[in-house]
Amino acid sequence: IAAINAGGFMDQGWTGTGGKPMGFIIHNGEVVYNQLGSETIEQDTVAFTRDGMLIVGKHSIEKLKEYGVKEGVSFGPPLIVNGKPTILEGDGGWGIAPRTAIGQRRTGEVLMLVIDGRNIDSFGATLKDVMDILLEFGAVNAANLDGGSSTTMYYNGKVINRPSDKLGERAVPTAFVVLPPGAEGGDEN
Repeated sequence: IAAINAGGFMDQGWTGTGGKPMGFIIHNGEVVYNQLGSETIEQDTVAFTRDGMLIVGKHSIEKLKEYGVKEGVSFGPPLIVNGKPTILEGDGGWGIAPRTAIGQRRTGEVLMLVIDGRNIDSFGATLKDVMDILLEFGAVNAANLDGGSSTTMYYNGKVINRPSDKLGERAVPTAFVVLPPGAEGGDEN
């Protein structure tokens, strides 16, 4: 139904295509990739528990297993944690660029946000801009995901934003995907 790009990757050779993932990947409750090899090192985290709760901030894989994480990647920074904004001064320090972010309202709805950039119609956004938009839409937890040329949103069979990569949609190693109820890995609710 819908998808956005998720964690970062090492662009070996600067080819602009999805290379080796950075950090960790948890899929269907299993650690399928662990760059650091340790499950006790805390890393920036964007993950969903089996109950559908979004977890952001620094967590170890060991703790994420205890929390019952079903899907997750390491990326950040967190933008909103337990209803509180994390950027209190400045713009977040990452400049203006295409952005991808994910958040969750107190009632459980997931918010997916992409902001195009590097073109005449949209220069992009700062991390604070992204945080402010997610706060406006009621997010109580939210995190930045890999942006730049990776920023892509798919909805109902097509890419609906304008990826800034001159080659168009970029191959990425991870994504947050919304599947129809009953689909493999999809939520039955």
